[in-house]
Amino acid sequence: MPAIGSHSTATVDTPWDGPAAVAAMPAEYATLHYCHAWWSQDAADSSHTAGDGDADDQKGSYKFPHHTTKGGPANIPGCRNGLARLEGSSIPDGDKPGVRSHLQAHISDANKGSDNMRNVIVIPGELRAFRTARPVASLRQGRNDWFRFENAADDGPAKVFIYDEIGYWGVTASDLVAALTQLNSPAIELHINSPGGDAFDGITIMNALASHPASVHGVIDGLAASAASIIAMGCDSLTVMPGSQVMIHNASGMCIGNAADMKQMAGVLDGLDGSLAGLYAQRAGGDVATWRAAMAAETWYTADEAVAAGLADHVGGPQRAPAAMPDNSWDLSIYAYAGRAQAPAPVPPVAVSPPVVPVAPVPIPEPVAPKVDIAAAVAALRGAFATEGGAA
Repeated sequence: MPAIGSHSTATVDTPWDGPAAVAAMPAEYATLHYCHAWWSQDAADSSHTAGDGDADDQKGSYKFPHHTTKGGPANIPGCRNGLARLEGSSIPDGDKPGVRSHLQAHISDANKGSDNMRNVIVIPGELRAFRTARPVASLRQGRNDWFRFENAADDGPAKVFIYDEIGYWGVTASDLVAALTQLNSPAIELHINSPGGDAFDGITIMNALASHPASVHGVIDGLAASAASIIAMGCDSLTVMPGSQVMIHNASGMCIGNAADMKQMAGVLDGLDGSLAGLYAQRAGGDVATWRAAMAAETWYTADEAVAAGLADHVGGPQRAPAAMPDNSWDLSIYAYAGRAQAPAPVPPVAVSPPVVPVAPVPIPEPVAPKVDIAAAVAALRGAFATEGGAA
């Protein structure tokens, strides 16, 4: 309830000064409620009678302003500012999704009809950002096709389809793992067609698959890019269908803060890249440094190239496309290369030989002359000759 419901309005992209905007607002319910994205429970429970001075007429009862006047346009920098502050704010965690939806709805309004697909939502409290390949206007609202499960028929495997982005805009780890724990089939067939998304959600889903008691066979039906390729690493076996592609790259994110915050963010991303490279090396072989170089170059693989690199086990044969495949319109230009056709050929992985440990040469000792007692030898010889002489 305390999150104020979303509403579509005109938008403006002008400098935003939140404190000044709130100071200029009249202390009355209609304006304050229109101009903010959250109000307190006391304000929500008030009578909403004009001029009665209840909690709903108090400016302190409201947070996340983004309009300046009742009926006026939403200020897009104000909405972005609210999203950046939301996770670290003092409002109840249960209210945050509603506030996020309210502010994001205005940004969606601003993006309608725009060709700019490079939408970034910053969450500095988590030191990560979501860069989406999907138009903002077609994101979360009203959609339920992030993934789907098909129970096993007879003795066949249970089928799981991930046909969307990974993370808030699409398949979240919490949603999928919760559903995955309900599967008791001895075998799972995981189908992937995703441009990637949140790396941490991808790692979580990968670990959930790897630890599931069922045997998991993965099938890349179209694209397994970025975080989606990490999910594929959690499969016991992996098939890449003809025409499909796999992409690996370095993690990216955004941080708002001072120099120390930026250094911390750089450390988080560098550590994450090392962890992801280790996952590729664990499945495909090679060393972490080789896979980090492939990630830094943003490497795209065809089906055959993915198998040759060791990321997948084999290329599948032609088959009928699965039913109910969502109509995704991903903008791959958010990456350095918009698909394998625009990317250079992957560098073949280098076989890692065990290190050669040099063996120090064993020194040859100098010959040592035996110690001879000259006097004793002479005496012995004299005695010998004397004996022979006496005997003669």
